[in-house]
Amino acid sequence: MELTTGKEANYGDQYSSLSEWSWRHILLGSNVEELLDKDVMEASNMDEMCTVFKLGVMCTATLPSSRPSMKEVLQTLLSFAEPLPYVEKKVGLYYDADPLLKDSKRNTRFDVDDDDM
Repeated sequence: MELTTGKEANYGDQYSSLSEWSWRHILLGSNVEELLDKDVMEASNMDEMCTVFKLGVMCTATLPSSRPSMKEVLQTLLSFAEPLPYVEKKVGLYYDADPLLKDSKRNTRFDVDDDDM
């Protein structure tokens, strides 16, 4: 959330933080684009910035069981990226995220468009 909003983690008043500020805005139905750092915001990366902000909100959920796994976070982030040179296995049109998160309990694969290859 710090990267996308340009605010520090302790942003807020004496009773809140950036996480609580973000959750409050999401619960109020605020437009995510209005919460983002205007100094780095560009139309070409708006979707990515909104997604990273939302991931930050999801990763700070009060109940740990409702937070995404790191594999799910990685899958989301890699869906915006070029294929990574350090991904060890490629199976058909899938890249295997397992080498990146060897100790995680979930097995995650994500599609790669033919154009990305």
